[in-house]
Amino acid sequence: MAGQRSRITRHGMVNGQPLVKELDEFNAPEIKKVMQETRGGAFIPGEIMVGLEKMNSKFKVKGANQELLAAFGLAAGELCQVDVKESQQDEDGNNFAIAYSLTGEVISITESASKMGELPDQELEMAISAYKKTESGKVIYDIDRNAQILNLGNGDLMAVHRRNIGMP
Repeated sequence: MAGQRSRITRHGMVNGQPLVKELDEFNAPEIKKVMQETRGGAFIPGEIMVGLEKMNSKFKVKGANQELLAAFGLAAGELCQVDVKESQQDEDGNNFAIAYSLTGEVISITESASKMGELPDQELEMAISAYKKTESGKVIYDIDRNAQILNLGNGDLMAVHRRNIGMP
């Protein structure tokens, strides 16, 4: 059985701007099902999934440059692309390549307090419209709101429903 994992190195890209030493923190979107109660004529109620909650992501950057911060001022319809790749290793020496790909709109930028002797940082928050996470090439999540793709690791749950309405 594999032991605890450690992040060894990480690389990020935001709209083509490379982030290595600048990417301080990255919070992947929370994937949470929206459930509704079912009862009908049943004595014991149940729940059924009716969708996913909206996805947001945050990342903190040390010393963001103007090109990176310009992602906040994208015009309507323009999307920001964030790619984060990590290399992890467990206690047994096994290595794992983790890749996150997020597409969405930057909805806020928060600058840290200006203090002498401390590095300036900015926290960017995104509203996510597409999110894909893989581990060593295997899909963990592949969610795309516009294309109606919902893969939670066991295949696309929406494929048959897209076909039912004539979508590819």
